[in-house]
Amino acid sequence: MRKTLVASLSLAMFCAACSATWVSTLDSILVAAAPALIDILQIAAVANGQPMNTNLEAKINADATVIKTLAADFAKASSLAPGVCSQLQAAVSAYQSDQQAVLQAAQVSDPNTQTKITLLANLVAGTVNAITAVIPSCNDAASTRNLRAQPPYSISTFAAQFNSILVAPTGNPAVDAATQKLKLHQHSKLVRSVTFGRLQ
Repeated sequence: MRKTLVASLSLAMFCAACSATWVSTLDSILVAAAPALIDILQIAAVANGQPMNTNLEAKINADATVIKTLAADFAKASSLAPGVCSQLQAAVSAYQSDQQAVLQAAQVSDPNTQTKITLLANLVAGTVNAITAVIPSCNDAASTRNLRAQPPYSISTFAAQFNSILVAPTGNPAVDAATQKLKLHQHSKLVRSVTFGRLQ
């Protein structure tokens, strides 16, 4: 499952790499990937009976926001603005470090919960490859970065696979109760309320 997702994400990102729509594609990846990392932290905290690492949670959210901002700036910048691109690459590196920090923090003694964490982490790992694949080269001309194309990336595929692993029972009552509340959503709470839950 992970290999299929990584392959499809990589292909999607390759196809979108020369398009200004890579910015919206990047945003959609981060909308799912950052909460997914935080969910993994939450599962580990519940399994270990400890509070969640709120400092790491805040860093993940902050780094995702920086990537979104710099990506938008880079898409608008001229080819003579390599500083924006190098800042974007540094932000992506910081996000990759966040993922590694989550993996180090998410160690639990319950083998079923650890298996769930490992499966979720493997799935999320594909999003890092997708993020790096979607960002155009720093040497691309501005005109190349601003071509229009519709990327084939689907956030619903990632969310469905993540949620499927997330809610699989572990036998740990606390973890199983918590994971039911951690599902990834594609829409805001307002949209979900207005549509009576039809749009997730």
